Amino acid sequence: MKARWKIIEWHHKTIESLLQSLVDIHDDIRIQAIITCATAALERPRIAISQGDSDKETVKAPSIQDLPEVLQAPLKAALCDKNANVRMAAAVCQYAIQSHNLLAREIMQTALLKGNSVDSWAAAQCLALEGAATYPVITRILHQLFNKKNEDTEQQSCMLLSHLSAKTTLIHTMLAVELNSHQWKDRTVACRALSQIGGNVSVDMKHKLIQLMLSDWNKKVRQAAAQALGQMSLGKEVHDTIRVKLGQGNFQERVEALSLIRGLKLMTAKLLPSFLNCFSDDFTAVRQAACLAAGALQIHDNMVLECLLNLIQRDPCWKIKAFAIRALGQIGHVSPQLTDLLLWAIHYEESPGVRLEACRSILALKLQGDRVRDTFLDVLLLENHDAVLKEIHHAMKTLNLENEGNQEMLQKIKNRIQTLSQKELLIQKIFKIETVIGKVKEEAKRVYMQPKQGQKPLKFHTFLQETFQACEAPHTKSLVTESSPGPKHKKQRSFITCQRSAHCPGKKNCDGTIWI
Repeated sequence: MKARWKIIEWHHKTIESLLQSLVDIHDDIRIQAIITCATAALERPRIAISQGDSDKETVKAPSIQDLPEVLQAPLKAALCDKNANVRMAAAVCQYAIQSHNLLAREIMQTALLKGNSVDSWAAAQCLALEGAATYPVITRILHQLFNKKNEDTEQQSCMLLSHLSAKTTLIHTMLAVELNSHQWKDRTVACRALSQIGGNVSVDMKHKLIQLMLSDWNKKVRQAAAQALGQMSLGKEVHDTIRVKLGQGNFQERVEALSLIRGLKLMTAKLLPSFLNCFSDDFTAVRQAACLAAGALQIHDNMVLECLLNLIQRDPCWKIKAFAIRALGQIGHVSPQLTDLLLWAIHYEESPGVRLEACRSILALKLQGDRVRDTFLDVLLLENHDAVLKEIHHAMKTLNLENEGNQEMLQKIKNRIQTLSQKELLIQKIFKIETVIGKVKEEAKRVYMQPKQGQKPLKFHTFLQETFQACEAPHTKSLVTESSPGPKHKKQRSFITCQRSAHCPGKKNCDGTIWI
């Protein structure tokens, strides 16, 4: 055994060095030696494996002892050390090797009541693992749980409380008190602890959790209470409560029910009819909550998808359109109708928020093709919102829709549009158009001109071109006529869009006729 122990070294210690350190005159060296022994006892392999005659043959040897016999006597003697820290370390080591030493238990109980925060927490853990479901132990664990709010401490505390919950109802009673705390963080931690501990729950506690789930002012508390009810096999109560609030409650209760559906990711056949009605609710907050829930649950039901598409086309509030577009992007169900609506929205919607969400959903759905690229290129000419422009460039780069050959021409066109859109220049052009049109009307009234044989009607864009030919720079025409084709949509969003359409010969929406 001694030889086997030498093979398994912790911190490069041997039995001889540990024996010397356990009787060293310095307290910290004795403590370090005790800690090394405790670590070795916890991390040792439970079964030794020795090689047989063949390399493929292994033989299981008897289990290795926690600690060699020669070390156990000095470790027990350390329980009576003159230094309190050495005695505490020795008691922890006795619990690590599960010796059930009475003197070590007394040291732990003393440290629990009178020790510092570190020693009392260590003592509470050791005593809890031993099964001591006493009031001081439970109180100390709960104190650590509610005062050291971090994930590791919460996990360790709940594990200890779950180990003790079968022996006493005191844990549930003390956690029920915290459910009434004026601190919302304490109420949240209590709900999470109850969901992990389990055990029998009283009727009063069930009603309290339902009350928190429905009416607590803090959203995190409501969600934690709902999750606790679900983990404690009380999901039917949660489901029935949500169904009643969703179908019969006021608009605030419907919003809260939808938030619970989103947080718990809960949807059943009984909830679906009332859920669908929320998409056409009179209150904006309800429609918004329905969109958020549909996106979070990623519901592929055709009726839900139809409701979201209907909101994009007909809802009067731009925020609801944006949330509906985001939900469809999260769901990930691509259809020709959705593609049409997203491309229309990014091109023609008035609100930048809707155009932004449309771009993000196009990226999320990974839409490809010449039509998507052409729409993005058209939008780059017209868009003046920085966030939307940034999102479009990001989407084109991610989807590999960038066309480097057209970037220079696009920039020239944008610069020319900005130049032509200056206030003073526009005023001059409008006055000139009014003057020329007025002259044409007067000539038509007073001067008769015999139409020439084979004369074709004058197009409106040709009329404008001839009108401004004298004052336009020679390169103006080439910059516009050599650009990429304009959008195929008919609806226009701004004066700049109208200006771009005026330079699109051959398009139906640009076709105008003036007889002179």
